[in-house]
Parts: sequence; structure tokens; C-alpha cells
Amino acid sequence: MLRWGCFGLLVLSFAVMAEPVVPVIKVANLRLPDSGETWTSQRDRIATLMETLRPDVIVVQDVRQLANTPNPACWLGSRLKYSCDFISADRPSQPIRRGNAVLTRLSAQQDGITLLHGDSAPTAAGMQRLQLQQAQLNIYAASMCPRDNSAVSRGHQAADLRSWMDATADGLPSLIIGDFAAPTEELVRQLPGYQPARRNPSTRHGDARLSADTQHGMDVLYQVRSFADITQQAIQLPASDAQSPPEPLGMMATLRMTRIPEAAAVDQP
Repeated sequence: MLRWGCFGLLVLSFAVMAEPVVPVIKVANLRLPDSGETWTSQRDRIATLMETLRPDVIVVQDVRQLANTPNPACWLGSRLKYSCDFISADRPSQPIRRGNAVLTRLSAQQDGITLLHGDSAPTAAGMQRLQLQQAQLNIYAASMCPRDNSAVSRGHQAADLRSWMDATADGLPSLIIGDFAAPTEELVRQLPGYQPARRNPSTRHGDARLSADTQHGMDVLYQVRSFADITQQAIQLPASDAQSPPEPLGMMATLRMTRIPEAAAVDQP
């Protein structure tokens, strides 16, 4: 009997060892203080805060890169020992370039960039394919805030992003991290199959306090068929004195992958 009991425990141990580890990813979406004295005085505290939160991916919105001045987002990436990919539609020769930045501590297998055309000033969107444990996933970084902020311009940007994702996703689980000028329900219609982590539009029906044209803002959009157990939290920089309120920097979403495609299927053309 003792022998059979030991054999049963051994089988159970192997079963536990064989059970796959479900990948979980933490994604932060930030807007840093403007470069200058404000950024210089706060950057060390921001770096300490992000070291504590330890997201796998950080997307920084509205980065302004000046000639002969370190890129603020890439400074943060260097401090955290993350890679930094600055994404901009502006020419490298311009003295001031605006765009987004993707920082990550994961290994990037592929990357890419495209333009989103909405009005006279297209914006750049970026993609990275990241290795998360034994799984791969796509991260798309996009700021969808056209200057005229018309429904037509927002629709054009969303259509460009959808087309690019269809061409590059390769069936892998995907996330969209960005700043979105569209109202929540319009945004979900424009990007079918994705839902916002920050707030679920299905809970908003009948809420008279929310205007139909309220901009959705910064968020992580997740592919419903690929992620579950989504939680999100605000990222705030604690005040340096007791009298001041904390400064909002953005949000962070934690997501569990529920769909891990076979490597062979991913490699197919």
C-alpha cells in the first residue's frame, strides 16, 4: 500500500510539472511631464515608481524629442534597463520630433512602423512582437487623436490600423496601447474584437452622466479571444509634499493570455 501511495504522489507531481504556465503580462501606458525643469525634477521619482510597478511593457504617449537633448522616454528606459523604440512620423532632421515610445524588458522578435492617415498630419504607429515565456504576442502602439478630431478622420486612422494589424498579426494574441480621441463606443465599433481595459463600454449604457462625445483617452485594448482576468490600476506619482495631490501619469493593465498558438502555425505564411 505504501508503494502504491508513493507511486500516486509521483504521478501527481509529474502532472503538476507538465501543466503549462499561463503567461501574464503587465502593460503601462504613460504620459511623462514635459521636458524641461519639470521633467528633470521628477524623473528620478518616476523611475523609482516604475521600478516598483515593474511592467513588462511601457508605452509613453506624446514624447517630444529635441535636438541635442536626451529623449525622456528613452532616458527612462535606460534607467530601467528596458529597450526603447521611438516611433515618429517626423523626419529625423527635424529639430523637434513628436511621437510615442515603446519600452520593454521582454525580447522583441520583430518590429515595424506604419502611418495612420486621418487628416493633413499623419501619425506613426508601431508594432513589436514580444516573447513572453513560451508564448509570443503583438504589441501595437498608436496615438489616434487627429488634429481636427472629426469622426471621419478618426475612422480613417482606425481603418489604417486595422489593415496593418490584419497584415502583420499572424494570428497571434494582440494588444493595442494608445491614446484615443474617439468616444468609447465608437472606438469599440472601429476595432471589433477588442475591448478597453480601463473601462468596459457595456457598463456605460444608461449612465446619463457620460456624454456621447467624451474622448476615451489612454488605455490598453485587448483581444477578447486571447486575454482574460483583466485588471487595471491608475499610475500616480506621489506628491513631494503633504499639501499637493498626486500627479496622474497613466494606467497599467495586467492581463492573462488564454490563447497560445502553436509555433508551427505562427511560422506559416
